[in-house]
Amino acid sequence: MVLSHFSQEKLLPILISRTTVFLFLMSLLTLFLYMAGTFQNFIDATQLFLLRLYSVLGVLLCISSICGSILDLNRFKKAKKSRYLFRAGGYILLVIYGLATSLAVIAIIAISEGSAAYW
Repeated sequence: MVLSHFSQEKLLPILISRTTVFLFLMSLLTLFLYMAGTFQNFIDATQLFLLRLYSVLGVLLCISSICGSILDLNRFKKAKKSRYLFRAGGYILLVIYGLATSLAVIAIIAISEGSAAYW
């Protein structure tokens, strides 16, 4: 099945935006499970697994958000529609969120496991 030219132009932005939303929601779910596990006394290995998963999701969220912001800034440059600029701003906020939470989680893992956590 061959996609038309119009469909091929729209496929990449839809794929990137849905991937970004998925990664953001998965990171929130992982954070919720970690916080619930803190109060429910999960095993330490499970808590560390959740933290590592959260850091990976944060890095993947940064990558997909950077791709989305570049794509929307390029679309803004071509079409001059302000919605693309606002979407790029939202992607940039998600980049900051993903980077900040990944660094914070890596610091928590390093503190809980000692200095040999990521070396």
